[in-house]
Amino acid sequence: MQDLSTYTRTLQIKDTDCDLNGYLMPGAFLRMVQQLSTDHCEAIGLNQEFYEKNQGIFLMAKMALQWERVPHCGEIITLTTMPENCKRATYKRVTTVQDEQGNALGLTDSRWVLVDPQARRIIRRPPEAFQSLPFGDDVDYQLDMTIERPQEVEQVGQAAAYYTFCDINGHLNNTRYADIACDALPLEQLRQSPVRRISISYHNEVPAGEHFQVQRGSTQNGWYVSGTREGKCCFEAELTL
Repeated sequence: MQDLSTYTRTLQIKDTDCDLNGYLMPGAFLRMVQQLSTDHCEAIGLNQEFYEKNQGIFLMAKMALQWERVPHCGEIITLTTMPENCKRATYKRVTTVQDEQGNALGLTDSRWVLVDPQARRIIRRPPEAFQSLPFGDDVDYQLDMTIERPQEVEQVGQAAAYYTFCDINGHLNNTRYADIACDALPLEQLRQSPVRRISISYHNEVPAGEHFQVQRGSTQNGWYVSGTREGKCCFEAELTL
């Protein structure tokens, strides 16, 4: 029987995934990870029909991405994703990245919650169908997802859940928050160095078509970026160059 506790794919980094210096952008990489994770779920039977039948969907609560070396355009990389069984109403999924020689490039660590799509509430005791998934009991890799909040922030403009930024759930796709956070940073700094680390906490989803304010502030390790809509925080992120 095939072991589906992990899932691996090798791919080449495209020009369209890279920044003005040829480095792989965080948002583009997270979309690779998202697709790999979706394909993994499909392979074990976690498809749209399954979610609808069992009245539960996975939503990301927070994540972190950390590079040892940011890969360049044209490089061949191998991604391996490893989900962990539910612990305290939270699912962990780690994805590691290696270059062609097998050297570790970086990893993402994410936390997911199971949500009732109708009631829009967290399901703290997973239904029976979610209790027999071929996920690992313990995934060793882990990243610090702490986000430092600065004493002061400045407004840097607006962002929105545009048509091209939304997913099948009808709200801003979680990978797009990384794009928005990067766009909030000073361009002159991004010209000098790629984003080597990013942590994001997702607080309130942004429905399709809605706008929100974006703020930034400096931290000890880099930059803090957040978004607010109707007086509520949508997301917070911390980025290190």
